[in-house]
Amino acid sequence: MPPDSTIVDLRRLLAERFGAAMRPRPASTVPALPTGLDALDPLLGGGWPRGEVSELVGEGPGSGTAQVLQAWIRQTAREGQFLALADGTDSLDLESLEPAVLTRLLWVRCRGADEALKAADILLRDRNFSRVVVDLKLCPATELRRLSSSVWHRFHRLTEQHGTTALVITPQPLVSGAACRVQVRGSLGLQALAQGPVDAERGLRFELLR
Repeated sequence: MPPDSTIVDLRRLLAERFGAAMRPRPASTVPALPTGLDALDPLLGGGWPRGEVSELVGEGPGSGTAQVLQAWIRQTAREGQFLALADGTDSLDLESLEPAVLTRLLWVRCRGADEALKAADILLRDRNFSRVVVDLKLCPATELRRLSSSVWHRFHRLTEQHGTTALVITPQPLVSGAACRVQVRGSLGLQALAQGPVDAERGLRFELLR
């Protein structure tokens, strides 16, 4: 979506593109969704908890949150599913993802944390998406401090109702009541990034905070 799209445009896009193409998903007995990272899945007991809100924390530049997000987008494409991303600062690096992978991604380009959360609220109410990511990593601290804790309560309720697996990416712990909170640490230099996703992912270290 172009940067100047509104929330109304998002509602219209979802109705036009996905409304008739997909049907409500049957309940699954799989307890978790694989992240696409061999180093992370065992820590989480198989992947991101299904039907829950999880939080990925990455402090500072080069922490590795972008690599974790890209890994999950690729994993989603391999499974033939769709992932919706509410990108708080329009920062997704499209050149790092293959064209076939991008066909399985709905990228909502937002201008700040508040707009990203409003977009996520719509996406979580749409049963066409089993995976929703809210990327707040690069949002200004002043915006994040103004967020009401009630938004996380609403997200928990929506994921429980619709069985959606949600991931919120933040620069510091922020999501109250998160089913799991993972800290990623990496010192990703240009050489690792230039060599490809596998080399970049090898430099990531994870800690389960919750």
